Amino acid sequence: MLVGQKVQMHCMGSLDEKKYSWYHLNQTTSMNNDSNLLTLLVTTEDSGEYKCSGYYNGTVYYSNAVHLTVVERLSNVSVSSTPKDLVTMEGQSVTLYCQATSHPPSVVWSWSRLDEQGGWQEVGIGRELTLRLARESGQYFCQAHSKILVLTQQQKSPFHTVCILYFPMTGNLLIHHNIHLDSHIVYAGVAGLVLVLLSWVLLLLVLLWFWRQRAKERAGQETLAINSAPAKGFTGPAKPPKGRSQPQAQAGDEGEIYMNCGETNQAYSDLCPAYMTGDDTYATLG
Repeated sequence: MLVGQKVQMHCMGSLDEKKYSWYHLNQTTSMNNDSNLLTLLVTTEDSGEYKCSGYYNGTVYYSNAVHLTVVERLSNVSVSSTPKDLVTMEGQSVTLYCQATSHPPSVVWSWSRLDEQGGWQEVGIGRELTLRLARESGQYFCQAHSKILVLTQQQKSPFHTVCILYFPMTGNLLIHHNIHLDSHIVYAGVAGLVLVLLSWVLLLLVLLWFWRQRAKERAGQETLAINSAPAKGFTGPAKPPKGRSQPQAQAGDEGEIYMNCGETNQAYSDLCPAYMTGDDTYATLG
C-alpha cells in the first residue's frame, strides 16, 4: 500500500461479538479494538504483520498473520541545475539534478533527450547529468521509476532546454581557459585605467596650449598699446592759431628752415645738440 491510503482488515469466524483483539506483530502491545474490523490510514511505520483473536465459548482463537507493506509515495519530479542559467559556452559544464520531495528508498533515476527524429532517447542513469559539449544541446527530462513487489510508481519531470554555444579556440586555450580567466579580467582593467590616465594627460596638454596662446595674444596687445602711446613730455605737434597760416620763409631768413613734427609710430627723438652751430641752430639732423 502507498502512504496515505486507507486499509481495512476483517477478522472472520463464528466468534462472540465484541470480543476481538488486533495485534501488530512489530509492536509489543495488542491493539484492543473490540471489533472484527480494523481501519488504518497507513504510514511507513504501519508496515509489518497483523493478526486478530476472538473468543468462542470462553476459548480464545487466533487468526493467521497477514503481512502489510507500506511504501513511500513518489512525489512529482523536478529538475534543478548548476549554474541556474541553462545557456553557457562549450567547455563550461552544466549539471542537471533530478529531485523529488518524497520517494521510496529503491528508485531508478534516468535521463532522456529529444533526438533529431523527434523521439526520446535515454542518455544517462542517476540523479545527476553533466553536459559540456555544444552537440549535447537540446531538450531533457528526468524520470523516477520504483517497483516494490507488485506496486509500481513512475514520475517524469517537465522538459528543460539546455543550450551550449560553440566558441572556436585552440586546445591549449580550452584547457587553460578557466585558469587564466581571472588574469585576463585583471589585464583588461589595467588597460582601461591606463587609457583613462592618457586621456586626462592629453586633455591637460591641450588646455595648457590654449592658455599659452591666450597669454601670447595678451602680451602682444600690451606691447602695441605701449608703442602707440606718446613719448613722455611730448604733447604732439603745435597747431597754428586759428585763422593764421604756417609762417613762410622770408627773404631775410635765408638759411633757416621751419620744421613741424608730425605723428609717427616711432618714439620721438630730439635733435642732436652735438651738431649745433649756434644758439638754437643746427647744421644737421641727428
